[in-house]
Amino acid sequence: MTAPASVRWLAGLPAPQARYWFAEQMSPGSPDAMDSFVFRLSGPVDPTALRRSLRNVVCRHNALRSLIRREKSRGLQVTVIEPGDTGEVLEVRRTDPGAHEPVLREFIARPFRLDRDIPVRALLVVPGDVPGQGHFVVSAHHTAFDGWSATVFFSELSDAYRELVHGNPPPPCRTSDYRQVWRDQSEAETETDQQALMEWARELVGVPDLPLPRVSPPAASGALREKSVALGTRHIGLIAGAARLKATTPNAILLTAWVRALRSFTGGTDFAVALPVSGRTSLASTTTIGCFVSVAPLRFRGSDADVDSDLDQTIAGLARALRFQFMPLEQVVSESGPRDPHRTPLCQAAFVSQEQTDLTLRLADVECVHIPRLKTESAFELTLEVWFGGEISARIRHRVDVLDDQRATLLADLWRSEVETVARSVMEDPSR
Repeated sequence: MTAPASVRWLAGLPAPQARYWFAEQMSPGSPDAMDSFVFRLSGPVDPTALRRSLRNVVCRHNALRSLIRREKSRGLQVTVIEPGDTGEVLEVRRTDPGAHEPVLREFIARPFRLDRDIPVRALLVVPGDVPGQGHFVVSAHHTAFDGWSATVFFSELSDAYRELVHGNPPPPCRTSDYRQVWRDQSEAETETDQQALMEWARELVGVPDLPLPRVSPPAASGALREKSVALGTRHIGLIAGAARLKATTPNAILLTAWVRALRSFTGGTDFAVALPVSGRTSLASTTTIGCFVSVAPLRFRGSDADVDSDLDQTIAGLARALRFQFMPLEQVVSESGPRDPHRTPLCQAAFVSQEQTDLTLRLADVECVHIPRLKTESAFELTLEVWFGGEISARIRHRVDVLDDQRATLLADLWRSEVETVARSVMEDPSR
Protein backbone atom coordinates (compact mmCIF):
# COMPACT_ATOMS: atom_id res chain seq x y z
CA MET A 1 0.00 0.00 0.00
CA THR A 2 1.01 3.61 -0.57
CA ALA A 3 2.70 5.55 2.24
CA PRO A 4 0.17 6.83 4.82
CA ALA A 5 0.98 10.51 4.27
CA SER A 6 -0.02 10.35 0.60
CA VAL A 7 -3.30 8.44 1.07
CA ARG A 8 -4.66 11.30 3.17
CA TRP A 9 -4.75 13.45 0.03
CA LEU A 10 -6.67 12.77 -3.17
CA ALA A 11 -6.05 14.83 -6.29
CA GLY A 12 -4.49 17.51 -4.11
CA LEU A 13 -7.39 17.75 -1.62
CA PRO A 14 -7.81 16.33 1.90
CA ALA A 15 -9.35 12.90 1.36
CA PRO A 16 -12.80 13.64 2.91
CA GLN A 17 -13.14 16.83 0.85
CA ALA A 18 -12.13 15.05 -2.34
CA ARG A 19 -14.59 12.21 -1.73
CA TYR A 20 -17.52 14.59 -1.63
CA TRP A 21 -16.26 16.54 -4.62
CA PHE A 22 -16.19 13.35 -6.67
CA ALA A 23 -19.61 12.36 -5.29
CA GLU A 24 -21.00 15.69 -6.50
CA GLN A 25 -19.60 15.10 -10.00
CA MET A 26 -21.18 11.65 -10.14
CA SER A 27 -24.58 12.81 -8.87
CA PRO A 28 -25.00 16.60 -8.96
CA GLY A 29 -27.22 17.89 -6.20
CA SER A 30 -27.29 14.57 -4.33
CA PRO A 31 -28.77 15.05 -0.84
CA ASP A 32 -26.11 12.67 0.45
CA ALA A 33 -23.41 15.29 -0.30
CA MET A 34 -25.22 18.21 1.30
CA ASP A 35 -26.63 19.08 4.71
CA SER A 36 -29.44 21.50 5.49
CA PHE A 37 -30.34 22.85 8.92
CA VAL A 38 -33.83 24.28 9.35
CA PHE A 39 -35.01 26.39 12.29
CA ARG A 40 -38.52 27.60 13.02
CA LEU A 41 -38.38 31.20 14.23
CA SER A 42 -40.86 32.99 16.50
CA GLY A 43 -40.11 36.65 17.06
CA PRO A 44 -38.65 39.66 15.24
CA VAL A 45 -35.54 38.86 13.19
CA ASP A 46 -33.16 41.60 12.09
CA PRO A 47 -32.24 40.57 8.50
CA THR A 48 -29.37 43.06 8.32
CA ALA A 49 -27.79 41.75 11.52
CA LEU A 50 -28.33 38.15 10.38
CA ARG A 51 -26.73 38.92 7.01
CA ARG A 52 -23.68 40.52 8.64
CA SER A 53 -23.43 37.66 11.15
CA LEU A 54 -23.33 35.09 8.37
CA ARG A 55 -20.61 37.01 6.54
CA ASN A 56 -18.64 37.22 9.80
CA VAL A 57 -18.69 33.42 10.19
CA VAL A 58 -17.84 32.83 6.52
CA CYS A 59 -14.87 35.20 6.76
CA ARG A 60 -13.50 33.17 9.69
CA HIS A 61 -13.16 29.85 7.87
CA ASN A 62 -11.26 29.28 4.64
CA ALA A 63 -13.29 26.15 3.89
CA LEU A 64 -16.46 28.25 3.55
CA ARG A 65 -14.78 30.52 0.99
CA SER A 66 -13.29 27.78 -1.17
CA LEU A 67 -13.99 27.03 -4.81
CA ILE A 68 -12.84 23.73 -6.31
CA ARG A 69 -11.95 23.48 -9.97
CA ARG A 70 -10.53 20.68 -12.06
CA GLU A 71 -7.29 21.59 -13.82
CA LYS A 72 -6.32 19.13 -16.54
CA SER A 73 -2.61 19.24 -15.79
CA ARG A 74 -2.75 19.74 -12.02
CA GLY A 75 -5.72 17.76 -10.72
CA LEU A 76 -8.10 19.66 -8.45
CA GLN A 77 -7.30 23.22 -7.48
CA VAL A 78 -8.72 25.12 -4.51
CA THR A 79 -9.17 28.88 -4.65
CA VAL A 80 -9.94 30.64 -1.37
CA ILE A 81 -11.96 33.80 -2.04
CA GLU A 82 -11.13 36.93 -0.09
CA PRO A 83 -13.71 37.68 2.65
CA GLY A 84 -14.97 40.78 0.87
CA ASP A 85 -15.53 38.94 -2.42
CA THR A 86 -17.81 36.09 -1.33
CA GLY A 87 -21.01 37.75 -2.51
CA GLU A 88 -24.32 37.50 -0.70
CA VAL A 89 -24.74 34.55 1.67
CA LEU A 90 -28.31 35.25 2.85
CA GLU A 91 -31.45 35.26 0.72
CA VAL A 92 -34.59 36.78 2.25
CA ARG A 93 -38.09 35.89 1.04
CA ARG A 94 -41.46 37.15 2.24
CA THR A 95 -44.38 34.81 1.75
CA ASP A 96 -47.49 33.57 3.50
CA PRO A 97 -46.80 31.03 6.30
CA GLY A 98 -48.63 28.30 4.40
CA ALA A 99 -46.21 28.63 1.49
CA HIS A 100 -43.01 28.28 3.53
CA GLU A 101 -42.54 24.53 3.06
CA PRO A 102 -42.35 24.55 -0.78
CA VAL A 103 -39.87 27.43 -0.58
CA LEU A 104 -37.71 25.50 1.91
CA ARG A 105 -37.80 22.33 -0.21
CA GLU A 106 -36.73 24.20 -3.33
CA PHE A 107 -33.87 25.90 -1.52
CA ILE A 108 -32.63 22.69 0.12
CA ALA A 109 -32.67 20.78 -3.19
CA ARG A 110 -30.71 23.45 -5.07
CA PRO A 111 -27.30 22.00 -6.07
CA PHE A 112 -23.99 23.74 -5.46
CA ARG A 113 -21.74 24.64 -8.39
CA LEU A 114 -18.50 24.02 -6.53
CA ASP A 115 -16.35 25.83 -9.07
CA ARG A 116 -18.44 29.03 -8.77
CA ASP A 117 -20.46 28.90 -5.53
CA ILE A 118 -19.05 29.06 -2.03
CA PRO A 119 -20.20 25.86 -0.26
CA VAL A 120 -22.65 27.52 2.14
CA ARG A 121 -25.79 29.59 1.70
CA ALA A 122 -28.72 30.66 3.87
CA LEU A 123 -32.38 31.54 3.47
CA LEU A 124 -34.64 33.54 5.77
CA VAL A 125 -38.35 33.07 5.06
CA VAL A 126 -40.58 35.53 6.88
CA PRO A 127 -44.35 36.13 6.80
CA GLY A 128 -45.67 38.74 4.43
CA ASP A 129 -48.13 41.25 5.85
CA VAL A 130 -49.45 38.97 8.61
CA PRO A 131 -47.13 38.45 11.61
CA GLY A 132 -46.31 34.81 12.27
CA GLN A 133 -43.58 32.23 12.39
CA GLY A 134 -40.64 32.36 10.03
CA HIS A 135 -37.99 29.87 8.99
CA PHE A 136 -34.22 30.04 8.69
CA VAL A 137 -32.26 27.43 6.78
CA VAL A 138 -28.56 26.98 6.15
CA SER A 139 -27.40 24.61 3.40
CA ALA A 140 -23.79 23.49 3.21
CA HIS A 141 -21.88 21.12 0.97
CA HIS A 142 -19.89 18.33 2.58
CA THR A 143 -16.73 19.38 0.75
CA ALA A 144 -16.52 22.09 3.45
CA PHE A 145 -18.83 20.99 6.23
CA ASP A 146 -19.57 18.07 8.55
CA GLY A 147 -21.68 17.52 11.65
CA TRP A 148 -19.06 18.97 13.99
CA SER A 149 -18.80 22.02 11.74
CA ALA A 150 -22.50 22.71 12.30
CA THR A 151 -21.96 23.14 16.04
CA VAL A 152 -19.09 25.57 15.42
CA PHE A 153 -21.04 27.44 12.73
CA PHE A 154 -24.22 28.09 14.72
CA SER A 155 -22.32 28.94 17.91
CA GLU A 156 -20.31 31.61 16.08
CA LEU A 157 -23.38 32.84 14.22
CA SER A 158 -25.25 33.26 17.52
CA ASP A 159 -22.35 35.20 19.08
CA ALA A 160 -22.04 37.55 16.10
CA TYR A 161 -25.79 38.23 15.93
CA ARG A 162 -25.95 39.00 19.66
CA GLU A 163 -23.26 41.66 19.32
CA LEU A 164 -24.68 43.23 16.17
CA VAL A 165 -28.27 43.60 17.38
CA HIS A 166 -26.94 45.41 20.45
CA GLY A 167 -24.99 47.84 18.32
CA ASN A 168 -21.59 46.29 19.00
CA PRO A 169 -19.05 45.16 16.41
CA PRO A 170 -19.07 41.41 15.69
CA PRO A 171 -16.29 39.25 17.13
CA PRO A 172 -13.03 39.68 15.21
CA CYS A 173 -12.28 37.26 12.42
CA ARG A 174 -9.74 34.63 13.44
CA THR A 175 -9.31 32.68 10.24
CA SER A 176 -9.13 28.89 10.37
CA ASP A 177 -7.32 27.07 7.58
CA TYR A 178 -8.93 23.66 7.04
CA ARG A 179 -6.25 22.34 4.72
CA GLN A 180 -3.45 23.35 7.07
CA VAL A 181 -5.16 21.79 10.07
CA TRP A 182 -5.63 18.58 8.07
CA ARG A 183 -1.95 18.61 7.13
CA ASP A 184 -0.85 19.27 10.70
CA GLN A 185 -2.90 16.33 11.97
CA SER A 186 -1.29 14.04 9.41
CA GLU A 187 2.23 15.19 10.26
CA ALA A 188 1.62 14.74 13.99
CA GLU A 189 1.32 10.95 13.58
CA THR A 190 4.28 8.81 14.55
CA GLU A 191 5.77 6.29 12.15
CA THR A 192 4.48 3.52 14.41
CA ASP A 193 0.94 4.89 14.15
CA GLN A 194 1.22 5.12 10.38
CA GLN A 195 2.39 1.52 10.08
CA ALA A 196 -0.40 0.31 12.38
CA LEU A 197 -2.98 2.18 10.29
CA MET A 198 -1.80 0.54 7.09
CA GLU A 199 -1.79 -2.90 8.72
CA TRP A 200 -5.42 -2.32 9.68
CA ALA A 201 -6.22 -1.21 6.14
CA ARG A 202 -4.71 -4.40 4.70
CA GLU A 203 -7.04 -6.48 6.87
CA LEU A 204 -10.00 -4.89 5.07
CA VAL A 205 -8.85 -5.75 1.55
CA GLY A 206 -11.21 -8.23 -0.05
CA VAL A 207 -14.06 -7.98 2.45
CA PRO A 208 -17.18 -9.40 0.77
CA ASP A 209 -20.37 -7.43 0.27
CA LEU A 210 -23.10 -7.99 2.81
CA PRO A 211 -25.56 -10.38 1.08
CA LEU A 212 -28.61 -8.17 1.42
CA PRO A 213 -31.75 -9.19 -0.48
CA ARG A 214 -33.34 -6.98 -3.08
CA VAL A 215 -36.96 -5.86 -3.00
CA SER A 216 -39.13 -7.30 -5.76
CA PRO A 217 -40.36 -5.58 -7.82
CA PRO A 218 -37.33 -3.25 -7.76
CA ALA A 219 -37.84 0.08 -5.99
CA ALA A 220 -36.09 3.39 -6.61
CA SER A 221 -32.41 3.03 -5.72
CA GLY A 222 -31.27 5.25 -2.88
CA ALA A 223 -34.67 6.42 -1.59
CA LEU A 224 -34.91 6.12 2.20
CA ARG A 225 -37.43 5.13 4.81
CA GLU A 226 -36.95 4.62 8.52
CA LYS A 227 -38.12 2.31 11.26
CA SER A 228 -38.06 3.40 14.90
CA VAL A 229 -36.89 0.81 17.42
CA ALA A 230 -38.06 1.12 21.00
CA LEU A 231 -35.76 0.06 23.84
CA GLY A 232 -37.53 -0.22 27.17
CA THR A 233 -36.25 0.45 30.68
CA ARG A 234 -35.32 -3.22 31.02
CA HIS A 235 -33.11 -3.07 27.92
CA ILE A 236 -31.41 0.14 29.04
CA GLY A 237 -30.62 -1.33 32.46
CA LEU A 238 -29.16 -4.47 30.88
CA ILE A 239 -27.04 -2.45 28.46
CA ALA A 240 -25.60 -0.25 31.20
CA GLY A 241 -24.90 -3.21 33.48
CA ALA A 242 -23.25 -5.27 30.75
CA ALA A 243 -21.05 -2.35 29.68
CA ARG A 244 -19.83 -1.88 33.25
CA LEU A 245 -19.05 -5.56 33.73
CA LYS A 246 -17.21 -5.76 30.41
CA ALA A 247 -15.38 -2.45 31.11
CA THR A 248 -16.58 -1.07 27.80
CA THR A 249 -19.22 1.34 26.50
CA PRO A 250 -22.92 0.83 25.68
CA ASN A 251 -21.93 1.36 22.02
CA ALA A 252 -20.01 -1.92 22.09
CA ILE A 253 -23.10 -3.79 23.28
CA LEU A 254 -25.39 -2.13 20.71
CA LEU A 255 -22.97 -2.56 17.79
CA THR A 256 -22.37 -6.22 18.65
CA ALA A 257 -26.12 -6.77 18.60
CA TRP A 258 -26.33 -5.02 15.22
CA VAL A 259 -23.61 -7.27 13.77
CA ARG A 260 -25.33 -10.40 15.07
CA ALA A 261 -28.70 -9.21 13.74
CA LEU A 262 -27.21 -8.54 10.29
CA ARG A 263 -25.53 -11.95 10.28
CA SER A 264 -28.76 -13.72 11.18
CA PHE A 265 -30.88 -11.62 8.81
CA THR A 266 -28.64 -11.97 5.74
CA GLY A 267 -26.66 -15.15 6.33
CA GLY A 268 -23.40 -13.24 5.85
CA THR A 269 -20.40 -14.52 7.81
CA ASP A 270 -17.77 -11.99 6.70
CA PHE A 271 -18.71 -8.33 6.20
CA ALA A 272 -17.85 -4.81 7.29
CA VAL A 273 -19.93 -2.22 9.13
CA ALA A 274 -19.24 1.48 8.61
CA LEU A 275 -18.57 3.55 11.71
CA PRO A 276 -18.49 7.32 11.08
CA VAL A 277 -15.68 9.04 12.99
CA SER A 278 -15.08 12.76 13.47
CA GLY A 279 -11.55 12.74 12.02
CA ARG A 280 -10.58 15.52 14.45
CA THR A 281 -7.49 14.64 16.44
CA SER A 282 -5.98 18.04 17.22
CA LEU A 283 -7.11 20.94 19.38
CA ALA A 284 -7.14 23.27 16.36
CA SER A 285 -9.56 20.98 14.52
CA THR A 286 -12.23 21.39 17.20
CA THR A 287 -12.81 25.04 16.23
CA THR A 288 -12.28 24.63 12.48
CA ILE A 289 -15.07 24.33 9.95
CA GLY A 290 -14.27 21.79 7.25
CA CYS A 291 -14.90 18.20 6.23
CA PHE A 292 -12.88 15.97 8.57
CA VAL A 293 -15.41 13.18 9.00
CA SER A 294 -14.41 9.75 7.75
CA VAL A 295 -15.63 6.18 7.83
CA ALA A 296 -13.91 3.41 9.75
CA PRO A 297 -14.99 0.04 8.32
CA LEU A 298 -14.99 -2.62 11.04
CA ARG A 299 -14.71 -6.13 9.64
CA PHE A 300 -16.55 -8.96 11.38
CA ARG A 301 -15.87 -12.63 10.73
CA GLY A 302 -17.66 -15.59 12.24
CA SER A 303 -20.64 -17.86 11.75
CA ASP A 304 -21.33 -19.21 15.24
CA ALA A 305 -23.37 -17.75 18.07
CA ASP A 306 -20.41 -16.99 20.38
CA VAL A 307 -21.35 -13.66 21.97
CA ASP A 308 -17.97 -13.22 23.66
CA SER A 309 -16.12 -13.56 20.36
CA ASP A 310 -18.44 -11.07 18.66
CA LEU A 311 -18.13 -8.60 21.53
CA ASP A 312 -14.34 -8.88 21.60
CA GLN A 313 -14.19 -8.15 17.85
CA THR A 314 -16.37 -5.10 18.39
CA ILE A 315 -14.34 -3.72 21.30
CA ALA A 316 -11.09 -4.14 19.34
CA GLY A 317 -12.59 -2.47 16.27
CA LEU A 318 -13.95 0.48 18.24
CA ALA A 319 -10.54 1.00 19.86
CA ARG A 320 -8.87 1.12 16.43
CA ALA A 321 -11.45 3.52 15.04
CA LEU A 322 -10.98 5.84 18.03
CA ARG A 323 -7.21 5.68 17.70
CA PHE A 324 -6.86 6.38 13.99
CA GLN A 325 -9.96 8.43 12.97
CA PHE A 326 -9.07 7.81 9.33
CA MET A 327 -9.08 5.00 6.80
CA PRO A 328 -7.60 5.08 3.25
CA LEU A 329 -10.86 3.84 1.75
CA GLU A 330 -9.96 4.44 -1.88
CA GLN A 331 -6.81 2.34 -1.62
CA VAL A 332 -8.58 -0.51 0.16
CA VAL A 333 -11.27 -0.53 -2.54
CA SER A 334 -8.74 -0.43 -5.39
CA GLU A 335 -6.83 -3.39 -3.97
CA SER A 336 -9.99 -5.43 -3.34
CA GLY A 337 -10.63 -6.07 -7.02
CA PRO A 338 -13.87 -5.65 -9.00
CA ARG A 339 -16.99 -4.92 -6.95
CA ASP A 340 -20.67 -4.48 -7.69
CA PRO A 341 -20.93 -0.84 -8.86
CA HIS A 342 -24.48 -0.62 -7.47
CA ARG A 343 -23.34 -1.37 -3.91
CA THR A 344 -21.49 0.90 -1.47
CA PRO A 345 -17.84 -0.21 -1.53
CA LEU A 346 -16.66 -2.11 1.58
CA CYS A 347 -19.67 -1.31 3.79
CA GLN A 348 -23.33 -1.64 2.94
CA ALA A 349 -24.44 -1.26 6.57
CA ALA A 350 -23.53 1.47 9.06
CA PHE A 351 -23.75 2.12 12.78
CA VAL A 352 -24.14 5.73 13.96
CA SER A 353 -24.07 6.74 17.60
CA GLN A 354 -24.58 10.26 18.88
CA GLU A 355 -25.64 12.24 21.90
CA GLN A 356 -29.30 13.27 22.10
CA THR A 357 -28.66 17.01 21.76
CA ASP A 358 -30.49 19.53 19.63
CA LEU A 359 -28.58 21.89 17.40
CA THR A 360 -28.71 25.32 19.04
CA LEU A 361 -29.18 28.71 17.41
CA ARG A 362 -29.58 31.74 19.65
CA LEU A 363 -30.96 34.92 18.07
CA ALA A 364 -31.79 37.72 20.52
CA ASP A 365 -35.55 37.94 21.28
CA VAL A 366 -36.28 35.11 18.83
CA GLU A 367 -37.27 31.56 19.72
CA CYS A 368 -35.31 29.21 17.44
CA VAL A 369 -36.37 25.56 17.21
CA HIS A 370 -34.29 23.14 15.15
CA ILE A 371 -36.43 20.97 12.87
CA PRO A 372 -34.54 17.81 11.83
CA ARG A 373 -35.32 16.63 8.31
CA LEU A 374 -34.89 13.08 7.05
CA LYS A 375 -32.40 12.82 4.21
CA THR A 376 -33.93 11.37 1.09
CA GLU A 377 -30.84 9.44 -0.05
CA SER A 378 -27.96 7.53 1.50
CA ALA A 379 -24.91 5.73 0.24
CA PHE A 380 -25.45 3.04 2.87
CA GLU A 381 -28.19 0.51 2.34
CA LEU A 382 -28.85 0.04 6.05
CA THR A 383 -27.99 2.35 8.93
CA LEU A 384 -28.70 1.87 12.61
CA GLU A 385 -28.77 5.25 14.35
CA VAL A 386 -28.67 5.34 18.15
CA TRP A 387 -29.09 8.43 20.36
CA PHE A 388 -28.02 8.70 23.98
CA GLY A 389 -29.61 11.22 26.32
CA GLY A 390 -31.93 10.67 29.25
CA GLU A 391 -32.77 7.37 27.50
CA ILE A 392 -31.63 5.40 24.46
CA SER A 393 -33.61 5.70 21.24
CA ALA A 394 -32.88 4.14 17.88
CA ARG A 395 -34.05 3.90 14.29
CA ILE A 396 -33.09 1.86 11.25
CA ARG A 397 -32.81 3.90 8.07
CA HIS A 398 -33.10 1.65 5.05
CA ARG A 399 -33.06 2.05 1.31
CA VAL A 400 -36.34 0.95 -0.19
CA ASP A 401 -34.59 -1.06 -2.91
CA VAL A 402 -33.16 -3.27 -0.14
CA LEU A 403 -35.90 -3.57 2.47
CA ASP A 404 -39.62 -3.12 2.40
CA ASP A 405 -41.45 -2.06 5.57
CA GLN A 406 -42.24 -5.60 6.63
CA ARG A 407 -38.64 -6.79 6.47
CA ALA A 408 -37.44 -3.61 8.16
CA THR A 409 -39.73 -4.45 11.06
CA LEU A 410 -38.29 -7.97 11.20
CA LEU A 411 -34.74 -6.59 11.31
CA ALA A 412 -35.68 -4.09 14.03
CA ASP A 413 -37.20 -6.85 16.15
CA LEU A 414 -34.16 -9.03 15.58
CA TRP A 415 -31.76 -6.27 16.68
CA ARG A 416 -33.77 -5.56 19.82
CA SER A 417 -33.71 -9.28 20.66
CA GLU A 418 -29.94 -9.43 20.09
CA VAL A 419 -29.42 -6.42 22.39
CA GLU A 420 -30.96 -8.46 25.20
CA THR A 421 -29.02 -11.59 24.20
CA VAL A 422 -25.65 -9.83 24.23
CA ALA A 423 -26.30 -7.94 27.45
CA ARG A 424 -27.63 -10.98 29.31
CA SER A 425 -24.70 -13.10 28.14
CA VAL A 426 -22.31 -10.65 29.78
CA MET A 427 -24.41 -10.23 32.94
CA GLU A 428 -24.86 -13.99 33.43
CA ASP A 429 -21.28 -15.04 32.66
CA PRO A 430 -20.18 -17.03 35.77
CA SER A 431 -16.52 -16.11 35.17
CA ARG A 432 -17.22 -12.45 36.00
